[in-house]
Order: sequence, then C-alpha cells, then structure tokens
Amino acid sequence: MKLRTKFLLAFGVLLLVVISSSVYIFIQNDKVAKSYQQMVDNAKALTDLREIQFVMTGRNNDERGYLLTGESQYMEGMVAKEERLEALFQKLKDSKQFSASEKEALQNIEKLYLTYMDQSAVMIKLWERGEQIEAQMLHFGDERLARLELDEGVAALMEEAMAAMDASEIEQVKQVEMANQVQLVTGIVSILFSIIIGVYLVRSIVIPLHRVNKQLQDIAEGEGDLTRELKVSSKDEIGMLAASFNQMLRNLRELILQIRGNAQQVAAAAEQLSASSEQTSRATEQISETMQSLAEGTEIQAENVQISHTEVDQMTSGISQIATRAEQVTSTAVQTSELAADGNLTVQQAVSQMSHIGETMTHLSKLVGKLGDRSQQIGQIVHVITEIAAQTNLLALNAAIEAARAGEHGRGFAVVADEVRKLAEQSSDSAREIAQLVEMIRNETVEAVDSMNSGQEEVAAGIQGVTQAGEVFSNIRGAVDGVAVQVQDVFTASRSLTDSTDKVAQAMHTMAEVTQNAVSRTLDVSAAAQEQLASMEEISTSAASLTRLAEELEKGIGRFKV
Repeated sequence: MKLRTKFLLAFGVLLLVVISSSVYIFIQNDKVAKSYQQMVDNAKALTDLREIQFVMTGRNNDERGYLLTGESQYMEGMVAKEERLEALFQKLKDSKQFSASEKEALQNIEKLYLTYMDQSAVMIKLWERGEQIEAQMLHFGDERLARLELDEGVAALMEEAMAAMDASEIEQVKQVEMANQVQLVTGIVSILFSIIIGVYLVRSIVIPLHRVNKQLQDIAEGEGDLTRELKVSSKDEIGMLAASFNQMLRNLRELILQIRGNAQQVAAAAEQLSASSEQTSRATEQISETMQSLAEGTEIQAENVQISHTEVDQMTSGISQIATRAEQVTSTAVQTSELAADGNLTVQQAVSQMSHIGETMTHLSKLVGKLGDRSQQIGQIVHVITEIAAQTNLLALNAAIEAARAGEHGRGFAVVADEVRKLAEQSSDSAREIAQLVEMIRNETVEAVDSMNSGQEEVAAGIQGVTQAGEVFSNIRGAVDGVAVQVQDVFTASRSLTDSTDKVAQAMHTMAEVTQNAVSRTLDVSAAAQEQLASMEEISTSAASLTRLAEELEKGIGRFKV
C-alpha cells in the first residue's frame, strides 16, 4: 500500500472520529439549548401566573375600597387591573410552551376568572342602585368563593409548570454530563489513534529513510560499502526508494570498476603523450626559426614592391590627368567651334534684322512726316473752331441783350442764350487746349524725325560692324577646328599610354598582393609554429598532470569496496 493511501486512510479515520464526536456534541448542545429555552419560557409563564395572582389581589382590594368609600379612584383602579389581567391571559394563551393538560387548566382558570368578573359586575350594579348590604353579601359570599377557586387553579397550574421546569433542568444536566463524557472519550480515542498512527508512520517511513541516509552518508564520506544493499519489504514509496537505491549502488559499483580501468589506461596514454610532445616541441621550434627568417626577407621584398607600386600609381594618375585635360580641351574646342558657328549665324541674323530695322526706320520717318502734316491740318481746323466759338459767343451776347429787352417774354430765350454762350466758351477753351496739344505733337514729331534720321545712320554703321564680326567668327571657327584635331591626337596618345600604365599598375598591384599574402602566410606559419610549440608545452604539462590525476583517481576509487 502506498504512502498516500496510508496517510489518507489514517487521517480519514481520525477525521471521521472527530466529525462524529463534533456532530454528537452539536446535537447535544442543540438539545441543551432547546431545554434551556423551555426553562426560560416556563419561568416567564410562572412570572405571568404570579402577576395574575398579584393583580387579582390588587383588584379585590380596590373593590373593597369601593364598597367601603364609593370613591371613583377605586373604580378606575379596577378597570386598569382588569385590562392587565386580560393582557396576561392572552399572553399565556399565545404561549407555545404549555402542554395539553396545562392549556386545559389555563382555559378553566379563564372560565373561573370570567365567572368572578360576572359576579363582580352584579355586585357593582347592586351598589350603584343603593343596595349596599346585598352588594357586600355578594362580595364576601359567592364572589369570594369564585376568587378562592381561581387562586387555587392558578396555584395548581404554577405547581405543574414548576414540576415541568424541574424535570427539564434535570434532563438538561443529564445531557450536559453525557456530552462531556462523549467529548472526553472522543478526545482520548483521538489521542490514542494519533499516537498509533505516528508510531506506524515512524516505523514505516523514518526508519527506512534513516538506513538510506546512513549508507548515503558513508558513500559521501568515501568509505562506503557498495556491496551492501538495503532490505525493505514494503511495497510503498519507501520500498520503491530502497529498490532504486539498490539499483543505484549496482550502477555505481559498475561505474567505479569502469573508471578504475579507464584511469589505468589514461595514465599509460599520458606517459606516451608526454614523450611525443617533447619530440614535437623540438621539431616545431626549428620550423619556427626558419619561418621567422623567411618572413623577414619576404617582408623586405613586399616593402620594395609597395614602393614601386606607389610610383607607378602616381605616374598612372598623372597620365590620366593629361588624358582628362586633353579630353576636356577637345570638348571645349568642339563647343567653341559650335559657338563660333552659332555666333556667325547670329551675326548674319543680326545683319538681316539691322537691315529690316533700317527699312522700318525709313518707313517710320515718312509716317512721322505725314503725322506732322496732319498736325498742321488739325491746327487749321482748331483755328476755324476757335473763330466759330468766338462768333457763337458774340451771337449769344446779342441774343442775351435782345432777351433783356423783351422782358418776361424773352427770359427763356435768355436762358438758352446763356447756355449757348457757356458752350461757346467751353468750345473755345477746348479748341485752345487742342491747339496747344497739336503744337506739342508737331514739335515732338520734328524731334522724332531727327532721331530717326540719326537711327538710320547708326543702323548702317551697326550693319557694317556686325558684318565684320561675322568674318571674325568664321576665322575663329577655322582656328578652333585645327586645335581640336591636334588635341584629339594628344588625347588618343595619352589614352593609349594610360592603358599601358594601368596594366603595369595592375601587375605591380598583383605582385604586391602576392608578396603581402606571402608575408602574411609566413607570419601565420611562424605564429602557428609558436602556438604549436606552446601547445606542445601545455600538452606535456597536461600529460604530467593527467598522469597525476589518474593516480589520484585510482587511489580515491580504491577506498570503495566493490
């Protein structure tokens, strides 16, 4: 059975005992609580019954006081006590703690109370009618017997309630004692069962674990007996742990035997490795010295090749610059030739335009001359308009004089004459301004004719200068074309020379790379030889250390018994 099952079973039984005892105690406590509540209810009922007796006595005293004095305060006291008695009877009837016999007794008491109250009502009526003697006889006779019978009923019910309360108290004490006994027994059983479970778990878990721990401690200290296995017959996790531990011991025993054999082989191989590393170290040292010398010579050759490569690069750069400049000059010459041709064409177009401008100026001079003639004609017309305006003004003045003479009949004509006069004056002013403008136009026209004549002369001179400039552009184009041919020859030669120097530079560059690689490889070989020499020394040291470790390992394994 597994440990989980053991623990669950043990604690399940213990939990069942605790739950059972707890349930029983809860039930008993509930019974005690109900019994206690019953006692409280009985005590309240006894209190109410005692209060009924007390109130009945008080009412009886009030009734006697009323019979003796006839004062109303006694009547008020009786009414108040009657209300209190009715409330107490109703409270007792509503209570649920009475048994059937007690409820029947309570009903009889209430009937006796009603009988008593009926007789008391009759006695009060007799008193009010003036029949005092009959009222007193009733009070001390039948009414007193009814009250005594009522008191006896209440006392009997109180005794019965007291007896029930005593019985309930006795039952409650018994239940408490029983609950205490059950709780004590349950506690003792739980403790004993816990002790039994603890002892069982210690014997089935702790003791096997202690054995495993003891043997593991022996193995950890290096003095363990690997042939001694654990003997545990249980089928739980402890038994499985013991089986796994025994399997571990067997595997460990086989591993130590294998390590012992390997340690011996390692020791022998370490000795052979040490001898081989010494021979390899001597050969590697010689190789390192040779490669160091070769590296120094190769490095000098690489420096010389690098210097030659630099000079060839500089020469190649110079030739490339010459070719570039020659190409630029050729391009510039071609552009200059094209610009000269464009300039010659532009000059020809300028000559044509200047000729056209000359013709235009001549035509414009003629038009301006005609404009002068037109201005003179406009001046003559303005002079005529001025004379007409003067005559119109004179006629308007005469018309105004005649209108003044006509009086009222000529007033409208006078207004028209005045407007005509004003119009004549405005026409005269406008004609005068036009004459001034025409005079200014005529003067400016004369100046324009003079300027056009000068412009024609300058246009003729410009045509002659532009023609000479066209001849110069033609000469420039011929010279530039010759320069372009010569520069092209220089560019072709420099380009051929550049290709040759590029090939030389490429060869020098290849030689420099080869030399540099040779230097690098030589240095790498030398460094590798140095590293191999250092590695051989480390291998020799490691072989010696390995031999020592193999001896220590064999010595350590020898402490285990296999």
